[in-house]
Amino acid sequence: MKQRSTKIVVATVASFMFLASAAEPATAADAIRVGIVQSGSGAFAPEETGLTDMLRMLIAEQNAKGGLLGRPIEAVVMDPKSDTAAYAEVARQLTSEQGVAVLFGGGHQDTCDTMGSVAEEFKTVLFCPGENTAIRTNSWAIQLGSRAQQRIIPAVEFLRETAGIQSWVLASTDAVYGKEVNGLVEAYLKSKGVPSADLVTRYEGFGSTDWTDLAMETSKLQAKNKATAVVSTVLGESNNSFYEAFDKLGPDINDTPILTLGFDDASNLDQRGPLPGSLSVRGYFESLDTPQNRDLVRRWRAFTGSSDRPITEMMAAEALGFSIWISAVERAGSPDASAWLSDVPKIAVPGFAGADVRVDASNQIVQSVLLGRAQENGSYVVEAKTPILTGDLWNIEAAGTKDLVSKWSNVGICVEFDIGVGCKPGTIDRDKRTVNLLLATTRKVEQTANAGLHFASERGDLTFGTARVSVPAGHAFGQIDRRSWVQWLTLKPISDTEFQIQDEKSLSREEFTSAIKNASPTDALVYVHGFRNTFEDSVFRLAQIVWDTKYQGVPVVFSWPSRGTTAGYGTDYDSAEYSAPSFRELLRTLKQDAHVGTVHVIAHSMGSRVVLQGLLRSDPPLGDKPIGELVFAAPDVDRQIFAQDIASVRNMAKGVTLYANKNDWALFASKQLRSQFARAGDAGTPDGPLVTAGVDTIDISSVGKDFFSLNHSTFSESMLAMEEIASLLSGGVRPPDRRTHILIGMPRASAPTYWKFPD
Repeated sequence: MKQRSTKIVVATVASFMFLASAAEPATAADAIRVGIVQSGSGAFAPEETGLTDMLRMLIAEQNAKGGLLGRPIEAVVMDPKSDTAAYAEVARQLTSEQGVAVLFGGGHQDTCDTMGSVAEEFKTVLFCPGENTAIRTNSWAIQLGSRAQQRIIPAVEFLRETAGIQSWVLASTDAVYGKEVNGLVEAYLKSKGVPSADLVTRYEGFGSTDWTDLAMETSKLQAKNKATAVVSTVLGESNNSFYEAFDKLGPDINDTPILTLGFDDASNLDQRGPLPGSLSVRGYFESLDTPQNRDLVRRWRAFTGSSDRPITEMMAAEALGFSIWISAVERAGSPDASAWLSDVPKIAVPGFAGADVRVDASNQIVQSVLLGRAQENGSYVVEAKTPILTGDLWNIEAAGTKDLVSKWSNVGICVEFDIGVGCKPGTIDRDKRTVNLLLATTRKVEQTANAGLHFASERGDLTFGTARVSVPAGHAFGQIDRRSWVQWLTLKPISDTEFQIQDEKSLSREEFTSAIKNASPTDALVYVHGFRNTFEDSVFRLAQIVWDTKYQGVPVVFSWPSRGTTAGYGTDYDSAEYSAPSFRELLRTLKQDAHVGTVHVIAHSMGSRVVLQGLLRSDPPLGDKPIGELVFAAPDVDRQIFAQDIASVRNMAKGVTLYANKNDWALFASKQLRSQFARAGDAGTPDGPLVTAGVDTIDISSVGKDFFSLNHSTFSESMLAMEEIASLLSGGVRPPDRRTHILIGMPRASAPTYWKFPD
């Protein structure tokens, strides 16, 4: 794949001008220059053109926010024409003559290595988006692609344990990459007792179009009644004939899995897609259904004006690298690499698989590995993922490898797969359309005639329980679906039209604690409902939030005795105060008895009063920072009192976020009832939304202005608002526009006082 010529072709330098802000415009001399060494022509162009365009988008977005440290970012793009030797020469020119502050490039390991020596010489950090296969000690080159070892060994172990694979066919093009990966797989399988007779390794020349013999040999292996799998490191256009041969002459893919590494060789992007049903192990799939990835895809399509240009794994990796660089420079207050490089391992940014991503001390990306299955349209559905994997090489002698490779999460199917345990039930059952919730309530709990439970609007002691909620087949995002009169007339089944509680039961405190411990969650989410909510209202709302955001921790409803009527406002106000000590006791139970690592809290409307009063109390003790993210959605609390109270409790949480709305008619009515005192969730005051120290205020008015609605539950009814909250809970990255890029800082300056969704 290397070209012989070393002639350097320098492309047009692409510069992005700083977008005007309230401050005086910066001059071109003030720009922070980013060196981009990606091929726009030659063999590497199909994969590296997308890398360049991704950086163009990210730089344009950052400049629209005011640049970096108040200075514009300028992209300096050079084309090495897919000539490996030219990458180093271009990198040298960028660092010695163009004065770039950082380098992005090196989609292949050899180009990264040759550029890395230049980065080290000039003390300029290089971000390499491609995969690598061996230990590199260059402290100036950051590897954004997962090591092949981190992908292939867990994937092989997954197939051994879930499909009982006994025979293995290792198919590769004759290149260093394939030989390194196959050597790993062979050593690992032999250590597990797989005999050489059950290992077939085949190398064909790069560009080979004849894989028929291997396809037929694989069919013979399968015919010997030995479960067989194919591991492919075939590169380039050879994939077209490889897939065709196995499609026509190989065994049924349902019986013989084909596993590919997600190496971003894009030279055949316009050719035949993957064989439907085949597996790929990667760090990223464009089809990932997470708030972070949906946000990236939406921005990319808006930037390109097309839905046909895919986001590859390397492009996603480069986006993560860019976020890390921005965070590091802002943290150091300087674009000088010597000022921020040492802080890189301390930085975590939201990953596209739903968990934070960081770089370890060896400058290697630390993230999960994903297993996807190819669909008829060429896309992948992610079926499983590993935990966050540290940067070890998966050497078969390495301590901990045996345990780590067996731990996979089956997305939407089970919380965790573990050898000897199998699947543990998860919060969400997509097939049965149910959500499992835990309950804590200060309502009076009564036994009904049919042995069920009734959660009354009268006050009671703190009790615990569990509930299973069914989600209707016709569920609309953000809605607690209720049966309409039309659906009554058409006799549509209830299961298709409305939320229902299928099962509920009381739990002792010990049973409640044990249920959480058995789930081994990394985090829990406590939802505290607002005024005029019945017990069913609160349970259905949390079930809807969990279903729509695909939340995977332990969801807990704290249901206090609201009357569920408009006339009960005064009674509800007092019942919220009554329930505050029990809310604090629930936090203590989760943190100290059940040992939940992170407890997030969402308080809606008058539920904010429950939470604030509970946190202000001193007993029982909660320990240091008992809350992860503390979210107040449309808080129905006096604006001035909220500001006073939050000053005392903000240090009890990792972060505090307030969602306000100027179109919230419920808060307008509350203001009338409370002697014209403005509410903390009202963004429609002359001064705008409440801004107070230690709180990220986000104005969601533009996504909640339905004329026929109270707009009081916009936080859970708007897809944009829900994705913002999901991103907050999964990463907690700040400031808010770093995790939700469409948010606008207000005022539009380098230090906004609050944020808003665009009108």
